[in-house]
Order: sequence, then C-alpha cells, then structure tokens
Amino acid sequence: MSNPPENNLYCAWRIKLPFISYIVDLTYLEVLDETNIDFTQIHNCFEIYFCLDNQLTMNVGSRKHKLTPGEFLMIMPGTPHNAVYNPSEKHAYFVMMFEWPHIEKDTEQYYPISSRVRELASMSLAVPGFCPIEKINALLEKMKTEILNKDIGWHILFRGYCFEFLICCLREVIEPISLYPNETNSINDAIKITKYMHKNYNQKITIQDVAKVAHISPRHAQRIFTDFFGVSFNKALTLYRLNHAKNYLINTDLTIEEIARCVGLSSSQPLYKLFREHEHMSIGEYRKKEKDRLRNLKYEY
Repeated sequence: MSNPPENNLYCAWRIKLPFISYIVDLTYLEVLDETNIDFTQIHNCFEIYFCLDNQLTMNVGSRKHKLTPGEFLMIMPGTPHNAVYNPSEKHAYFVMMFEWPHIEKDTEQYYPISSRVRELASMSLAVPGFCPIEKINALLEKMKTEILNKDIGWHILFRGYCFEFLICCLREVIEPISLYPNETNSINDAIKITKYMHKNYNQKITIQDVAKVAHISPRHAQRIFTDFFGVSFNKALTLYRLNHAKNYLINTDLTIEEIARCVGLSSSQPLYKLFREHEHMSIGEYRKKEKDRLRNLKYEY
C-alpha cells in the first residue's frame, strides 16, 4: 500500500471486535484513492473493498469487478486480488482486513455468523454487496474524527464504528439469522418473570405458575428471581399488589373488598395487614390522607 493521503483515514493497529463467544481481529483499514498503486496480493485473512466515489475496478481471481459507490466486495482468504490502477480515473475506496477465528466443527452450530462466513470462504472468491453510501460515509467520518483528535475514550468509539461497518457489510452478504441456539439460555428469566407478574398480578398466581410459563423448575425460578432482584417472588408480588391497591384507593371509590379482588387477593384481610405492616396506618387513614393531599395540590394550582 502507498502512503495514505494527508488527513485520510488510516489505521494499521490490531483492533479486537468481540462477538458473542469469540474475537474478530481487524488488522488494517484505510481510505485510498486513484493515487494508490496496487499490486496483486494474497492474504490469509478476509478483506472488504468498499467503493466510496466514482468507479472502482477490481481484479479478484480470474474475474474483474466494477464497483460503484455503496458496492463492495468481500474477498476470501487466499484469493489473489488488486485494485486496477488508472491515474486518469478518479475514485476513492475503503479497505478493511480482518481475521476470523477458527471454530471447531462440532461447535460451529452455536456460532451461526462464524459458520456463514466460513461457508462464504469455501464457496466463493468474492461476495458482492451493497450498503447505503450515506451511512458508510458518516461512519468513516466518525472514525477519522476519533483517530485524528484522540479525545478521551476515542479508541472505544473508534472500535464501535469499525464494528458497525463490519456488521453492515456482513448483513448484505449473509441472510438473516434466527436466535443463537445458546442465546435462549442467556435470556434474562428474572425479567421474564416480572413481565408475567406485571401482566397477571390481579390473578391468583404462584411461583409454580411462573415457572411453568418460563419452562423452568419452581426452585430455579425462585433462585434466579431472588438473585437478580434481592427479594423473593412472593415478596415482590405482594409489594406490587400493594402499590396497585394504593392507586385504586386514591383514584376510585371502590370498597376495600373490591380493591382486594382487583389486585389478586382472596379477601380484604391480607390488604389490611399489608397497610399496617408497610404504611403503618389503616387503609381508611391512608385513603383519607392521600385524597386530602391531592385535593390540596389542586387548590394550590
């Protein structure tokens, strides 16, 4: 590669991009133009040649590709290639080189992106794709700003922009992928339980009901909920019902018995007990106090 034009984007550092369970290494990236005199080269890594302006002609293997802005080639490891040099034709393009980790055959099913990239490498010399040029130009401008200014945290933002560019390109050459088989084990079951509780608090639900919906054992459901929130499921459900009962007391004229049923309690007695325990007053005292407070606020305005 020739020396980069002044103030152009250039980075020869190794940048690690963390996917879910493996690391992809970026080894080089640069914006080049027609002043770059390329030569036929072969690398043991993947490369992306992205056309930014006018037309870029590429020799890849025995084929010639003509790229317009937004079009790119993903060139596979071990493939001879070069950008055709013609000083009379203005053009600009972005080159990114990256190494994809080796994934063992018996575990590839758990890494669908890696598996698809490997499939591309085994089937094609080059895979054509297209990305919105405006989006890519904006990303490259952000990269250039960070690498030139080097403000605090610049390397974190720079890596993020590199990651976004790579993902944009991969999306154009790899079909949509469903949930990772092992990702279902990473879904936050504690949050799923609270969602169920929010939706069904007015019913007579138990940890057994929640566990059945989440397809886990009651013991496991109780453990992960307590570990995540610091309180048991029953305690959380009780407080949730208490707070909903407060809304009914303030905003409706329902009886205590009716409110108890609205929040999933079998009778008014547990509700009376909750107010004594947590509000240190009777339900009637709480209702009068809060309605008086709301009335006074209205008068103030």
